[in-house]
Formats: sequence, structure tokens, C-alpha cells
Amino acid sequence: MLCMLLALLLCPLAALAEDSSGAILTWQELSDWAQAYCDKAMTTAPMNNPADAQTAEGYEYVFDFGKVYADSPVMSADTAVNAVVLTSQDEAGLRNVNIGSDMSVVLNAFYSENAQLLGTKESAVLYTVDQLPVAAMWGEVFRDGQRVETIQYAVHEQLATGGEGYTDAGVIFTMVENRVSAVRVYGLNSRISLQDVNQVMYKAMLGALEMGYAQVPTSYDGAALTAFGAEDLVFSGLDFLNITPNEAIDLLGEPMSDEWVDNRPDGYIRVQTYADCELTYLFNEARTQGHLYMLAIHADGLEGPRAVRYGDTFASVYNRFRSGEGELDVDAGSELLYGQEGEGPFGEAAYGNDASATLRYGFTLEDGRAVTLKLEFSVMKLNEIMLFVD
Repeated sequence: MLCMLLALLLCPLAALAEDSSGAILTWQELSDWAQAYCDKAMTTAPMNNPADAQTAEGYEYVFDFGKVYADSPVMSADTAVNAVVLTSQDEAGLRNVNIGSDMSVVLNAFYSENAQLLGTKESAVLYTVDQLPVAAMWGEVFRDGQRVETIQYAVHEQLATGGEGYTDAGVIFTMVENRVSAVRVYGLNSRISLQDVNQVMYKAMLGALEMGYAQVPTSYDGAALTAFGAEDLVFSGLDFLNITPNEAIDLLGEPMSDEWVDNRPDGYIRVQTYADCELTYLFNEARTQGHLYMLAIHADGLEGPRAVRYGDTFASVYNRFRSGEGELDVDAGSELLYGQEGEGPFGEAAYGNDASATLRYGFTLEDGRAVTLKLEFSVMKLNEIMLFVD
């Protein structure tokens, strides 16, 4: 339990950035930053033999700070460096975004017009700047749902090429658990045509029109977050309170099994089973009226309320919901997050000695029915999501 709490305190998700007033990335900034590592590579012996490490980006030089990719196996004044990859926590990254920095540091360091990261489950365009025929720039987040994988800023400038096309350079921040694990400055000698730039910008501008999926707000400060409520019951295209079995089929496809269970005199139970979830409905005796009673998600195929997902870390989930109002009882292995069960909206946590945990959130609908979200964790990973109304 103590290990889990320490992990929660030390590695929480960062709150989303506000629209940033940071500067747009420029070619000169990229070039200057990369040049410092070129100079370092000139005076430092690589840890490998670059002649035996030729890649698509050039000869790979391995150093304790990261890697340099150049057009020759021996560094000289004439060597052209194509890319620089930073992996050491001891080095200063571009705009002081360092290895280990959380996502908010990256987003706040650069210009952005998309604070909520509106887009699709796969990506969110941060900005597009079209100054053609002089230059064009864009920024984009690439993700797997709530799991941000990379943040990229690109710059296409004509002046820097001496009129021979446009630069195709930029920086990519690789993210693991919403923290920077690598910084890659790429394309330092790449050139593309105006037609290519127009195609890239057209794709980015189309992406900026996508606004169907957002990053869920998270915070170190649980008091800054809202309690679990009715607005959380619409997720992944599913309206928990109103969805019917036929609508579930339209949304999720044909179930692996679809069974009726006799529960008279109370009516019937209908259970639709999918590979990653199970939906349980309560119907009247005539089987003409019913409602979804329980949704159980037990595999990585469907996001639940606040986009929680099978395999999410305990810390990432904890920091999506309100907390901090109650006390932690170490002896009992429990924590009151907010409210009080039976007296209105509530949240509570239970911690096991085997790195397991349970989070429970609940509230009461206007018609008196109680809604409960139960999240089960094993080894600090979410392994079951249960949502039910009674």
C-alpha cells in the first residue's frame, strides 16, 4: 500500500496546459540547439563504431548523452549532422524540456491553440501556421486514447535552404506515462518541395477540424477536479443510462453471446458478452422494457467513464477524479476521497498489501437510483472497470 501511495505522489499525471503563448518553433532554433551537440560530438569519442552503424538517417554515433546521426563515419568540419537524439537526464533539452519532464512542460514550452487536445483518439493538432511561400509550421500530439505517445513540432522554411525547396525538420518528444523519455531533433538536412509542404499542411488543417475526442483533465490537486457525476455516464459513444441491446450491437458489433436469464417474479436478465466487456440489462416479465444495469470492462478494448481503460496505472486514474477531502487510514488501508457514501456523491479508495487497490465513486440520480463506478487494480494496473445503477 505504501509503495502505491509513493508512486501516486511521485508520478502523477500533469494537468493539461492552457493555450500556450510560447513561441512557434523555428528552423534557426533547431539548428542552434543541434549545433551544440554537433560540437560536442566532434570532441567526444563515440561509444560505438559509426562505420558499422549505418541507418536511414545516416551513420549512428552513440554517446552517453544520446545519439547523433551524420553523413560520414568520421566526424570532421565537413560532416553534416542529420539528427540528434537526447536520452540523458543530465542534458538540457530544447527549451529546457528535459528527459523526465511531464507533458504539461512540453505543451507549455511551445505555442498551442488546443488546450484540451481536441482531436481523435489517435491525434490532436496543436496549431497550424501557413505563411507560404515563405514558411509553414505545425504541432501535433500522437496518442493511443489518453496515452500520449509523441508530441511533434515541425518547421518548413524556404530561406534556410537557400531557395532549394523547404526544410522538413522538427522535434519529436517521445512520451512514456506522460513523461519525456527521449528528445529527437530530425531532418536537419532534409528538403521537400512546395507541393509536399502544401500536402502536409492540408492534412494538418483537416486534422485541426477533428474535435470528437479530448484529453481528460488531470491534476496534482484533487480538489481542482469534479466529483463523478451524470455527465460521466456518456462515454465511448455509449449512453449508459439509455442504451438498448440493439444500440449496443450497432456500436460494438455482434456479441460473442447474448443470453436471457429467467429472474421471475422480478423479470428477466439479458447479458451481452463481448471479448472486452459485458453488458447486463434488467427487463420486465414481458421482456418489452429494460435498462442497462451493469457494464463490466475487463480487457483493453473500450474506454470507460473519464476514458479510464484496462491497463491504466493507478496514479493516472486517481488523478482524473476528485480527492483530498478525507483522511487516509493507514491501518485500515482505506482513504476517503470526498463526500460520504449514503449521504450524497462520494469517492473512496481501498489499498491492499499486495499492490492491489480499489477505487469507488458514486452518486444518486434524480429518480433515486444509485450509480457506482468500481475500479479494480492489480500491481498498480487497472484490470477491471464496473459501472452499475441500482
